[in-house]
Amino acid sequence: MRWLADENIPRATIVHLRERGEDVLAIAETQPGVPDEQVIEIARVTGRILLSFDRDHGDLIFSRAVRPPQAVVYLRLEPPLPHVLNALLAAVVESGEAVLQGQFTVVTRQGMRQRALPAP
Repeated sequence: MRWLADENIPRATIVHLRERGEDVLAIAETQPGVPDEQVIEIARVTGRILLSFDRDHGDLIFSRAVRPPQAVVYLRLEPPLPHVLNALLAAVVESGEAVLQGQFTVVTRQGMRQRALPAP
């Protein structure tokens, strides 16, 4: 899968995904400090799944009508312990890209729930 890791995704998690063979573009490596609207736009234009701990993306997409990317995975974990985060992301990856397409997916320790993204 092709991912866009928001700036708040730990470096160790980015490395872990890459080691699993995932294509990960990291905002922290390419454009640190860009506004959330631009992060969403980068994900949309590059055809990547946005991966983030930032719930503001949902507000921007659902309440402020920012055009969504193909999919968003919002990690709702506090604190994001590396081994827990990596295990949950492995489950997300194993679920397959088709399950994520067109969805705002919220990932918690209890599982995943989804809401359809608005049409772009």
